[in-house]
Amino acid sequence: MRKIRPSYWLLAYQWLAGLCDISTGALLVFAPVWTLSLMGVRHPPQPVEFAAFIGAFVMSVGIAYGYAARQPMIAANAACWRSVWWFTASSRTLVAGFLIWKIWTGQMEMAWLTVALTDGALAIFQWIGLRMGYLSFEG
Repeated sequence: MRKIRPSYWLLAYQWLAGLCDISTGALLVFAPVWTLSLMGVRHPPQPVEFAAFIGAFVMSVGIAYGYAARQPMIAANAACWRSVWWFTASSRTLVAGFLIWKIWTGQMEMAWLTVALTDGALAIFQWIGLRMGYLSFEG
């Protein structure tokens, strides 16, 4: 069985996470009510511009992933990749924690749990990756 080099799956992960955040962010900016309804949110925030504001933030996280993904996976760029992973994992951890707290206290709909779980899972993967040295790009 042939082992896949880490660079291939890391790069795929980077682009997939970035494109998901960019597209979700853009949809929240330009069609917030429709996007939230696709997510199962029955009561969008009022005024709805708050959802668009969240979309701008989500899009910026996706752009950060894309920025790192465009940097060749060589040792000289490892610090850039690690910085982006630290920033995005921190953002995802905070979002997941906030949403779980608000769902737990009944202040947000259960539909937001998918966002909390997705952000939490990606954050955990990235924290593990940072700890395990996935982004060292040595040899």
